[in-house]
Amino acid sequence: MAPQLKPAEPESKLALDLSVPQELFEQALESETREELAPLLPPLFGEKPEVVSPFQISGRLINNERVDDYWDSIEGAEVQFEFRR
Repeated sequence: MAPQLKPAEPESKLALDLSVPQELFEQALESETREELAPLLPPLFGEKPEVVSPFQISGRLINNERVDDYWDSIEGAEVQFEFRR
């Protein structure tokens, strides 16, 4: 007969202290704010200025609509280049 193991006693839960030391809080107030920091990324969701260019590129996938699986239906691609004068 195998020796019986005693169930492990549950660990007592300690209260989580989320307080910030006063000196660290004061230091954070004196440092730069988010508005003063330079952004790391360009604005991704803002209004984009209208750029007039003599060159435009576009394209589409050519697929067979009779095939059920989308990945298997792709037969090729079409790329269009436009040069305006």
